[in-house]
Amino acid sequence: MALSAAFLAGCGGGHAATSERTPDGPMTVYLSAPRQGVEARAGEAVAAGARQALADARGRVNGRDVRLVQLDASKPGTPTWDPAVVEENAKRAAADPTTIAYIGELDEGGSAISVPVTNDAGILQVSPLDGLTTLTCDQPGAATGTGPARYYPSGKRTFLRLVPTDAAQATALVAWARERGVQRIAVVQDDEVFGRVLAQQVVVAAERVRLPVTDLAEPHDDPATYDDFSKKLAATHPDAVVYTGLGDARAGLLLTALKRALPQARLFGSSALATAGPTPPQLPGVELLSPLLPPGAYGPRARKVLKAVPPDAANGAEALYGYEAMRLVLDAIAASGAESGDRAAAAQAALAPRERRSVIGVYRVIGGGDVAPTRFAAYERSATGIRYLGERVPKG
Repeated sequence: MALSAAFLAGCGGGHAATSERTPDGPMTVYLSAPRQGVEARAGEAVAAGARQALADARGRVNGRDVRLVQLDASKPGTPTWDPAVVEENAKRAAADPTTIAYIGELDEGGSAISVPVTNDAGILQVSPLDGLTTLTCDQPGAATGTGPARYYPSGKRTFLRLVPTDAAQATALVAWARERGVQRIAVVQDDEVFGRVLAQQVVVAAERVRLPVTDLAEPHDDPATYDDFSKKLAATHPDAVVYTGLGDARAGLLLTALKRALPQARLFGSSALATAGPTPPQLPGVELLSPLLPPGAYGPRARKVLKAVPPDAANGAEALYGYEAMRLVLDAIAASGAESGDRAAAAQAALAPRERRSVIGVYRVIGGGDVAPTRFAAYERSATGIRYLGERVPKG
């Protein structure tokens, strides 16, 4: 699958913020991840991986102790992260003079809340799974002034992520649909940040390759309206539907209604639907892309980590991304000097362009806080389970 390199344009940025050293004694790494909702399992897996990386380092870097403090990024009754909670997590880390780094967020767009806070304090932030494009790059098709600069009040970059941008995911979804012979797509979003942002980028990616988009629609929350919604969408005559929403309990009902109204149409879904737990009831077969490969597709080091974490955390690759996020933080602290307490030096070391050989594979840190190459795993998920379809690597 050929993907344009355009999503990396405009991703450059400065490194490090105003120097501030942590006081003598233990340094703190905060980890912000949902412990409730559809990303609760992923959040616990990331935290388990981070704890294991710290344990493997015996909790020390260059002679100084490092402790991990895990914070919940969600609140009861919500399907995903909560903006007010995430902001409080970031403020807590920023107010703690012992903070050397912050791991988070997991969910699309959550880092847009925390990065301005951690950046203002000069704190390195590493996200295992947040692909929000504008954190590092200008979003294709977005208005002027909505790019990365607004997230970095210090004027310097202190944020690094381990997954591709959602612009890359959108382009990959469109390319996959075209490979399947799709000629007209409808895009369905939900009311979460991830769903709306990814939907917009799918539309832009489709327009770029002249794939007609028959509709961009968002259903009401009431499942009783899903049949009427699906019939209206079917009247636009798409031969595929790209669903960019989360995999909450309503997703299965919605996609089942869409399949009834469009029995011949292919259903495509986002990385959020690939990792949501539990599997939405009544979910029909949906083709998905995710930056996370199946656990067994990673190398010997990864398998060793997965054996060490709790069984629930080893069911997916999220623990490996938590492990690498913590390992990257520890390596940055070590590389920043013997005293290992300089926030700016740690951020600069983490964002320095280089190659890393890690539990998630070999990758390169590139300008502005992104990594390369871009890679996705293809899956088919339904109420009966998930099936791996193979790795999809950009060409060129």
